Amino acid sequence: MSITGPPIPPELKANAEQTVTSKPEVIAWLKRSLEAVKKAHLVQPPSHLEKKVRRERRDSTVDAMYLRIIIDANEHMGQLVAYARTMGVVPPWSK
Repeated sequence: MSITGPPIPPELKANAEQTVTSKPEVIAWLKRSLEAVKKAHLVQPPSHLEKKVRRERRDSTVDAMYLRIIIDANEHMGQLVAYARTMGVVPPWSK
């Protein structure tokens, strides 16, 4: 998110891999993270969203970076659903 302009909230930065370890903590951290991205995107004027950025040797825009965050989250959700189904867990929305 830092490439889009707004700073990452301090509570989301601090070594999450080592400090956020329980399931309830992970869920809360992920929700806060997605909410921070949503809030940051909503306050950006169209002129900022069109700003050119360079990430991993590719040219892009701020708006495309926000879209990439959403796409990445959806890809992870799909992987989790597939894994859950292989383990015999039925997602709640399938019942």
